[in-house]
Amino acid sequence: MQRFLSTIIVLLICLNTLAQTKGSSMRGVVTENDSEPMMYASVALITDGKVVTGAVTDTLGVFLLNGIKVGNYTLRISSVGYNSITREITVDGKSAIDLGRIMLSEDAKMLGEVQVVGVAAAKNVTVEKTRINTSASMAATTGSLLDVIRSSSAVSVDGSDNVSIRGNSNVLILVDGVPTTLSGLSGIPAANVQSIDIVTSPDVKYDSEGTGGIISIVSKKQTAGGLNAMTSANYGFNGFFNGNAAINYNHGRWGVRMNYATTYEKDDIESELHRVIRQTSNGIDQQIDATRKNSNHNIGLNLNYKATAKDILTLDAKVGLPRINNSQNFHNHYLTAGVESEKSRQTDITFDRTMLEGSLTYKHIFAPGKKELSMLASVSSIKGNRPSYYYEEGMMVQRSVSGGHPLNGAFQLDYMTMLGKTKLEMGGKMTYRKNNINHKMYERSTEADDWSLSIPLSNDLQHREYIPALYGMVSGKFTQRLTYKAGVRMEYSRVTLHSDKEQLDDESDTWFLAPNIVLNYKVSEPFSLTFGLSRRLSRPTYPQLNPYINLIDNQTYETGNVHLKPEKANKVDVGYSYSSNILMLNGNAYFNYTQDYINQIAYLSPEALVMIYINGKMDVKTGLEQNVTIKPLRWLDIELATNIYYTRSRGDFDGLAISNSGWVSNSNIALRLRPMKGLGIQAQYYVTTPQYFPQFTTKTIHYFDLGIKQTLLKGQLTFSALLTDVFNTRRWDIHSDNTLYTLTNLSKNHTRVFWLGATWNFNS
Repeated sequence: MQRFLSTIIVLLICLNTLAQTKGSSMRGVVTENDSEPMMYASVALITDGKVVTGAVTDTLGVFLLNGIKVGNYTLRISSVGYNSITREITVDGKSAIDLGRIMLSEDAKMLGEVQVVGVAAAKNVTVEKTRINTSASMAATTGSLLDVIRSSSAVSVDGSDNVSIRGNSNVLILVDGVPTTLSGLSGIPAANVQSIDIVTSPDVKYDSEGTGGIISIVSKKQTAGGLNAMTSANYGFNGFFNGNAAINYNHGRWGVRMNYATTYEKDDIESELHRVIRQTSNGIDQQIDATRKNSNHNIGLNLNYKATAKDILTLDAKVGLPRINNSQNFHNHYLTAGVESEKSRQTDITFDRTMLEGSLTYKHIFAPGKKELSMLASVSSIKGNRPSYYYEEGMMVQRSVSGGHPLNGAFQLDYMTMLGKTKLEMGGKMTYRKNNINHKMYERSTEADDWSLSIPLSNDLQHREYIPALYGMVSGKFTQRLTYKAGVRMEYSRVTLHSDKEQLDDESDTWFLAPNIVLNYKVSEPFSLTFGLSRRLSRPTYPQLNPYINLIDNQTYETGNVHLKPEKANKVDVGYSYSSNILMLNGNAYFNYTQDYINQIAYLSPEALVMIYINGKMDVKTGLEQNVTIKPLRWLDIELATNIYYTRSRGDFDGLAISNSGWVSNSNIALRLRPMKGLGIQAQYYVTTPQYFPQFTTKTIHYFDLGIKQTLLKGQLTFSALLTDVFNTRRWDIHSDNTLYTLTNLSKNHTRVFWLGATWNFNS
């Protein structure tokens, strides 16, 4: 018994000694200017000029230091491009020290003599969003943002360059926080973009628009002091080119950035279509040879003025001149009432636009990180012209002239304050949208050989929309491990439609309440769980509403639907995050239920097959998105991104049942190697299994990209080479077998391209 008691006493003494040796722990959360988590910031604890321990913040901005002995220390937190923070810390033997939230601000005067060379993460993933670093993505060499965002498994791109997030194509596109009038990403030069956020679970500070989610594009800005510049050029064999030049000057209170970007693409597309109408057995076999020429010139200006340490004024202005020409040759073989015939048809359509975008921001900082007020006024406008020419058997039979002027304008007010440890954010926004296209189609009379205006094929729809909105949000922590963010956004919209041709004067009102809740529980230091609940809205866009007839061929056309209603989505997300020096895991199980979903379907009219937008009954998507990054060696990263979901849609139109369902997997795997200083090699393989849409299904898409990049002269000069679609397997094939028709459409464009590029940086 005495021996047993002696053993217990010795164990207690050892445990007490071990506890004293173990020391204290120190925890904190590092954020950026906008209170977003600062990932991969360096944290060091220093005493007597020596680093005793350190860490790197995880995807939530959290760091943890263990085994700290009693004493006085200096805590230093730093990240490239941000002002470092130092704090004097006294450790008095407490087991846990919580430093709370620590904010880093952008560095406006980095020393010219100091060179910091690092490897930027190509992609940072959290439960709410995926941030893609454009400069770290070799796909940016092509100049296309579409190629860059494909690395996110949540994103898929169809044969017409329409973007979907988790299978939903109703996506809101923001440029520097401002909605753009551009209908796609092809008109935005990749060279001007710093990062892209794929926001799958937006909070209430964002517009509630976009049931699929938000693609938020952040333009490049240079905060280094003095004069610096960069220029780049990339050439793809044969017929592809993009270039960029930018100059920055920062001195005292002023900062100026000017940039110019240009893009030119000439792409050849070969397609074939086979369609049989079940009711009549009439069919068409179609061979299509098309050439698409795309050019764009983009000029940007950014002015930043710090009137005082607390007052900041920012002006952004952009001018874009996108121009797209589509020339198509149709070789048609018809079977009509048992009689075969052939006819050739040619179309030549040009989209010639002038884009103007601008924003003016004022921010007043009452207390850094504690109380701020900001105001934003923005405008985005396009003036467009679309001449079109249609030929049959070499003779022009139709021509059209279209002119449009879409406009977005908004004023926004945001306020943030800390109430103890609770963060309160509130604000309001007024948005105005308008669009009108005056489309006139002329037809040649074969008898009189003159031209006449076609009333059925012309249109004059005017669209106006007013959207006032208010939001409020609180965030903080219930316990040391459990944090929360909860808010609600209320939007009202009034839409007016007017058309003389359609004899239409319509006005509709919509109220929408969009709550959002996010809970995060820190199970352990590297592991956390997140729950999210949100509600979102997609209002019909002008092309979806406009009833004008767009001729695809002489038996097929597409049109809009003025009777469309907004679609509403309810979303639930449950995610986890694990982060260490070697392994990073992010997963998100989601359930999206969409009512009155907007989608394009086909129905048979007496004259032709008509593609029209409708409101389906419901669309459900249930899936799991997973991102795994492994760093087994200092010079090797392996990343696997996959999104697997089950989709089911239901609806009907004029008695025609519209439904489809199936499992979809959108995945890619990337290997990034750095075998020697300044040299980077990237190999990435993409695969998307069949996708299921109302009335049609796609075939599997897979392709492989390979790139290499060499940096010289301490980062001033970079050469790159990229081969896209190495095995020339990327194509867009769809199939449909429904109660109305059977259809097969096979399409292949120029996807295997060898790119060479060079970038030069001056003092940057």
